[in-house]
Amino acid sequence: MHIRHQLLWSVLISVLFAGCGFHLKGYGQLSPALNGLYISGFEKRESLAAVLYDNLQGRGAVMAGDEASAKLNIEVVEERFTSRVLSVDAGGKALDKELHLSAVIRARVPGSGEPGVEQQLDLLRQLSFSGDDELGQRSETSLMKYDMRNEMAEQIIRRLEAIK
Repeated sequence: MHIRHQLLWSVLISVLFAGCGFHLKGYGQLSPALNGLYISGFEKRESLAAVLYDNLQGRGAVMAGDEASAKLNIEVVEERFTSRVLSVDAGGKALDKELHLSAVIRARVPGSGEPGVEQQLDLLRQLSFSGDDELGQRSETSLMKYDMRNEMAEQIIRRLEAIK
């Protein structure tokens, strides 16, 4: 009897979640209008272009094979990470650091003769450290850079969906 109640509740909860449109963040259906994009420079694995390409493809977008067959070409004209130390301890080790990711994105229609539309995107994050763990600081900074690229790629996708 107890197992039947558990089964009934689990089926009920599953039906409710399925019917409400629940999905994990970043895994929504992309607009079919985003099919046929070409991302210039996606071959460089440690770049915003590669993260954007992976996110689009991972969410079901059909990417163009080359720039000539694309409906829209997206190019990361400039990508720059900068950091600055905000505070130090008595020994001179960094306690707080600010990371800044700045990128200029150009969207253009291939073969149109137009130079395309450029847009600047900026992300700013602050990291706090204990001051003792140098290796931990480096790995945390590296992870934060990856997360910032991923978040910026999601911003670009949302902007593309808004204009399509």
